[in-house]
Amino acid sequence: MVELVKYTVMGSVVLLMLGVGMQTAFGQILDVFKQVRLVIIGLLANFLVVPVLIYLTLVWLPLSPDVKIGIMLMAAAPVAPMAPPFVGAAKGDVVYAVGLMAIVALLSVPLTPLILSLALPKSEGGLVIDPLQIIQTLLTVQLIPISIGMAIRGASPAWGERLLKFVPKIGQVGLLIGVGLLLVKQAPQIISIGIMPHLVLLGLVIGSLYIGDWMLIGQTVEKRRALAIDTAIRNIPLAFLIANLNFPGTVVGPVTLIFAVFSMVISVVYGKLQVPREALGES
Repeated sequence: MVELVKYTVMGSVVLLMLGVGMQTAFGQILDVFKQVRLVIIGLLANFLVVPVLIYLTLVWLPLSPDVKIGIMLMAAAPVAPMAPPFVGAAKGDVVYAVGLMAIVALLSVPLTPLILSLALPKSEGGLVIDPLQIIQTLLTVQLIPISIGMAIRGASPAWGERLLKFVPKIGQVGLLIGVGLLLVKQAPQIISIGIMPHLVLLGLVIGSLYIGDWMLIGQTVEKRRALAIDTAIRNIPLAFLIANLNFPGTVVGPVTLIFAVFSMVISVVYGKLQVPREALGES
């Protein structure tokens, strides 16, 4: 059952990434890479500002060690593969979101283990992080599906348009079902965590979102929305991988799941609030 849910979530994310790729051209991504200042700001927001602020917040909060570890796993694993569709729903700059996600995916291989080695308490067994598994996860869930989607768009735009009518929708439905089943399965552990950690997680997600928005003040609203959501929705597949390898049977995994659910819900709310504001500005 657990494996079925896991593959449902992963397969759904792959379909979402295919959809993003079919809406994006390779040339557009290359243009993002040339926007050095915007890329650097995005990387600083995700690999430095958010992890450091979350770490400093956790230092003085009276939370259990496992809860703090779960939160730090999400802080160290930025930009989820499902972030670009949420950026699109908020009328943000999807191309910038995808370009930043691709760069972050490559840098996560060395930087995520580095952040965790500095932030997590030392243990006798040490932290087990397999770079090859990280690479496999990032390639399978993010980079390969997006590249295939882009290739389909480049080879046959007509086919790309046909597939866009149903592929992302299947991914959305599958993601909702998969996350729902995970929440049901882990409900006892999620409830046992208590109210305080849930409130902290909610606050950290909102804070991460507005950090991304604030760091691009002066840029277009589309780019600000893109970085806000990219910064808020952390990489749950990567965090889950590390949690299952190092902290099986603890609340670390459920904490990363709660963080992911809160980040997706808050991003939807953020997008719903931003779109009417844009419409009012145009009228």
